[in-house]
Amino acid sequence: MRKTLFCLLTTVAAAHFSAQISLTASGGTTTGTYTTLKAAFDAINGGVHQGAITINVTASTTETASAVLNASGSGNGSYTNVLIKPAAGVNATITSADPAATIKFNGADNVTVDGSNNATTSRNLTISNSYVATTGTTPTVLWVSSTATDGAENITIRNTNFAGSSSTGTVGTLIVSGSTLGAAEVPNNNFSAINNTFVRAQNGIFAVGNATNTDTGWIIRNNVIGSAVTADKMLFRGIAVQNAKNFEVSGNTITGVVLPASSTNTSQGILLGAAVTNGTVFKNRISDIKQLNTAGYGAVGLYINSNVAASNLLIYNNIINDVAGTGYALGGGLADNGNGIVIGNGGGFKLYYNTVVMDTNQTNAGRPSALNILSTVTAAGAIDIRNNIFVNKQTQAGDRYAIYAGAATTVFSNINYNDYFSSGAAVGYIGAIARATLAELQLGFGGNVNSLNISPVFASATDFHLSASGNAALDNKGTFIADVTVDADGVTRNATTPDLGSFEFSAVVLAVQDVKAKTGLEYYPNPVVDFINISNNMKIKNVEIYGASGQRVANENINAEKGSVNMRELPSGIYILKVNTEKGSQSIKVMKK
Repeated sequence: MRKTLFCLLTTVAAAHFSAQISLTASGGTTTGTYTTLKAAFDAINGGVHQGAITINVTASTTETASAVLNASGSGNGSYTNVLIKPAAGVNATITSADPAATIKFNGADNVTVDGSNNATTSRNLTISNSYVATTGTTPTVLWVSSTATDGAENITIRNTNFAGSSSTGTVGTLIVSGSTLGAAEVPNNNFSAINNTFVRAQNGIFAVGNATNTDTGWIIRNNVIGSAVTADKMLFRGIAVQNAKNFEVSGNTITGVVLPASSTNTSQGILLGAAVTNGTVFKNRISDIKQLNTAGYGAVGLYINSNVAASNLLIYNNIINDVAGTGYALGGGLADNGNGIVIGNGGGFKLYYNTVVMDTNQTNAGRPSALNILSTVTAAGAIDIRNNIFVNKQTQAGDRYAIYAGAATTVFSNINYNDYFSSGAAVGYIGAIARATLAELQLGFGGNVNSLNISPVFASATDFHLSASGNAALDNKGTFIADVTVDADGVTRNATTPDLGSFEFSAVVLAVQDVKAKTGLEYYPNPVVDFINISNNMKIKNVEIYGASGQRVANENINAEKGSVNMRELPSGIYILKVNTEKGSQSIKVMKK
């Protein structure tokens, strides 16, 4: 009897010790341990665990088949919400070689995957799929899927690492779609992907809603897609959003989407396609978007291809560079060249404060551009383009433009206050004519009266903040836009004369020693974090601080030839400091970080 009891206890202890999944529930059987996530999902689908369910991943699992969580109410399943996370202090991987998906939410609602093991933004959970695609297979890592009658709604994926088998072998690391990839039978509303990483797949996040009743409430924010490592790059797209409304794509870093020489597709950083309406796309950093096929296929940083004439898309504070196709000299369309931003269809687009720099040469001559508006855009007043920087610094032979418009001038509701610069023979193209100068560009567009043709000086080859020196001609050259009040760093935009591009800056016209020699005034540092030091060759009575709106926000008495002004409590933004001396006043512009 003792031996039997001992063996039983040993068996139970061994089973508990080997379990990789620990589950708690508010209803049904309230606890459970499993060796795979699939086994836990099967138990939930069967009604064993009910109510509010938490699944802790206590060790890595190798799934024997797709872990599929069905909708509550289908079959015997009955749950209110499900949370999947690594246990405290645990770093774990959930992997599978299933040809469909490692994990699938099959019409399931109210599910959260949180990869942090300490309730912060750390990424301690990896989900991967090692199956390599063959004919007729479309392997994915995580598939958020509708059924014929149930959408997978209120799904949140955060703080998690996703990895496919290879950039050719996995269709997508995170797919939002229907029971077949590419269409949702009913909407998968309120989907969020926040602070995740994605490597080794054709698509990073591929989200396709219902074409008739478009999905609502998607948030794709602060994800890192692709890699500098060749084996970890994406093949086709970083992010695709189609058939969606009231969505946000923001703060994502997409670096490394490279199509091989054998592909005839167009490489894309972000695609906005099909029926997309009422969306915001901002503060995304897009780079290393390449197409290597020497036959001449394209690459696009941001491709806007809505089929809705009044899409109402607000696109601002995005930074795009290092985009290159191989070039095709016979045309200037999307499929031919490298382009920073392409607008291919639809209307209702507002492009504000974006910085686009074409700084990687194509293999062949062609017509690359920082901004390309295709002839398929036809709706009157479809596009509003203001306060952007469009630069083409490429040096390969052939045409290259800051802006290329195959569309008619009537598609622009407003096009002004932009900086266009090209290293080529012409700055832009419209009306089937290359426009060599800014004056010719203004004539061709019938707008751009306040636009510029200046080569910006950036902080570095990879940092597209405008340098404080060398950019005096660009300082304060924008126009107020109520839709955008901060820059890509969160710095408050000047309310009357903001700067062009993604970042506010403060130009230094003279070196400090020159300023002191000519005016007697010296100040540093600029930008300032807490205190700015000011000195003069005569007594400074006081320093008044004015915000971007012109309202005085602070006043500090000095009563000496030098002193410090406390700006620590002021919010980030541009300020004017009025330095009052015994013989007059001088004003200086500073940036508060």
